Amino acid sequence: MSESIVITRQLPGLQDMIEILPENWKVWISPHERNLRKEELIEKAHDATGILVFGERITEEVLEQLPKLKAITTYSVGLDHIDLEAAARRNITVANLPDEVTYTTAELGMTLILACTRRLLEADRIVRKSNPYFSNSSLICGNNLQGKTLGVVGFGRIGQRVAKMAKAFEMNIIYYNRSKKPDAEKELNAEYRELDQLLNEADVVILCVPGGEETKHLIGSREISLLKPTAIIVNIARGTVVDEQALTEALKEGRIKAAGLDVYEREPRTTPGLVELDNVILTPHIGTTTLEAQLQMTARALEKLRDSLLNRK
Repeated sequence: MSESIVITRQLPGLQDMIEILPENWKVWISPHERNLRKEELIEKAHDATGILVFGERITEEVLEQLPKLKAITTYSVGLDHIDLEAAARRNITVANLPDEVTYTTAELGMTLILACTRRLLEADRIVRKSNPYFSNSSLICGNNLQGKTLGVVGFGRIGQRVAKMAKAFEMNIIYYNRSKKPDAEKELNAEYRELDQLLNEADVVILCVPGGEETKHLIGSREISLLKPTAIIVNIARGTVVDEQALTEALKEGRIKAAGLDVYEREPRTTPGLVELDNVILTPHIGTTTLEAQLQMTARALEKLRDSLLNRK
């Protein structure tokens, strides 16, 4: 049986990998390097049996307009842009990519930790603007990671991989998770803490939890007040996990040392005042943006969409 597939965005390596799908399947690939708007998605996918989405919101309203849909694969770990309950009611299979992005996202998290700790962007600006500049410790002085405590909030695949990387820098690892992870504790010499205790103890806090209502504003004004004034917070999870206004105010007032953000509460917009601050490093949601990771993600996404449809027959 032939299937009708819609791929909502140009993906790295896609043209070379499309042969992963059976020859008799009808495939439409968006010519755009952006997400499809809701109206575009409904128009193009109205008769589709499978869709591969990048970040488009798949709501109940959208699903009502896609009567033939049997499978959704998302080019991401996160599923918060898909109404899973609405999909389940329609017997639509939903697949994501939890394994393919683990290393790459963790690596960016570690990069942000290092950049904040050693004040790399501030140092870069000094070199560009000042003369003489070499070894002027009164202008720029960072900290070592060695012996510092890393607090990992969300100890799944990515959180554990960050912890493994941090161990190479001789950091102490504490973590918060909905459930304890005894095997990971043993492997990484990590200790469990309740969230408030972790925020109180950690020199660096990295957020690795899923998005969604359950974790919305997990880090708000009260939680930020528990951090040390020398603490650094890094978010590679979802922007909604942090109350961005509260974080901006804390950074501006010097109540915490620095932050590194790859995700934002109202992407692609940022909270007013955030971009003017020197003690925050901002990246445009590039946690999975390496060539190696994206090629692997493209191949795996096509395989999962294919298998989801074939397994329903």
